[in-house]
Amino acid sequence: MYRKILVGYDDSDQAKDALALGKQLADATGAQLVAAGVFQFDPVWGGYDPHFHDAEVEYARKIEAAAKSVGAEAEATPSSSPARGLHELAEEIGADLILVGSARHGRVGQLLVGSTGTALLHGSPCAVGIAPRGYRDRSGDELASIAVGFDGSEESGLALIAATQLASRSGAKVKLTAVAEPPPVSLGKGGNVGRHELTEAIQEEMRSRLAEAREAIPDEIESEATLITGDPVEALVNVAEAPRTLLVVGSRGYGPLRRVLLGSVSTELVRSAPCPVIVTPRGMHDTAGKAPNAQVGATS
Repeated sequence: MYRKILVGYDDSDQAKDALALGKQLADATGAQLVAAGVFQFDPVWGGYDPHFHDAEVEYARKIEAAAKSVGAEAEATPSSSPARGLHELAEEIGADLILVGSARHGRVGQLLVGSTGTALLHGSPCAVGIAPRGYRDRSGDELASIAVGFDGSEESGLALIAATQLASRSGAKVKLTAVAEPPPVSLGKGGNVGRHELTEAIQEEMRSRLAEAREAIPDEIESEATLITGDPVEALVNVAEAPRTLLVVGSRGYGPLRRVLLGSVSTELVRSAPCPVIVTPRGMHDTAGKAPNAQVGATS
């Protein structure tokens, strides 16, 4: 369960989207909400440029005003980059989740991760969430569903835990989506012999794991489980198009513990999903016990 949510804030429309998502999740979970701005700091020059002092004061005022508007705490920290500053602040205050907005370009309602979001997603010490463009205009509605993609890995089991805990506090429905990806088509003569049988075997294995994953969800939480055969990104994007949906996915299966490291599926999802996406790091629930045997989430 999220106990402290850190929102990267720079007074842009995208930051306001992230702050709206942060308030929505904090209201649902009871988490402490922190709005944080990062002042650019160049160690080559030995500190802040005095010519930027007035701008920094104004920036701090905007952070405080934004935080106050949603009942959050305000933080400002110097760093050589926004992503590094948010990483360091998250570790300092013990944040469970960092939220940022999407890139400045792209369609309303679409995720398109920007440079700060990309840097955060490759090495964050906690979960990272991206709010789609324009989310502040529709965040007042409660979450209806939390979608979790399925691939059977331990990381995806951690994504299921995160989604289930959030659903237990928000009243949202958990939507498990298992994606059976068929083997690639071979162009050589006779190269596709047995491909149909292999696809059926993959489907049966995913069906079994999906059933086990659903059994791990407490009875008091409404849930559904769906098996789709096809491309994992396309399948999860389609599920995420339902109104008032949040998508939770796992990070890749290797790299340092408790760090977000994107694989190919999660990378594509944070570029194209039509709803907020949260990526959980490896090992984030190690101290709370192991994930269920049926692991759920999209990783690669």
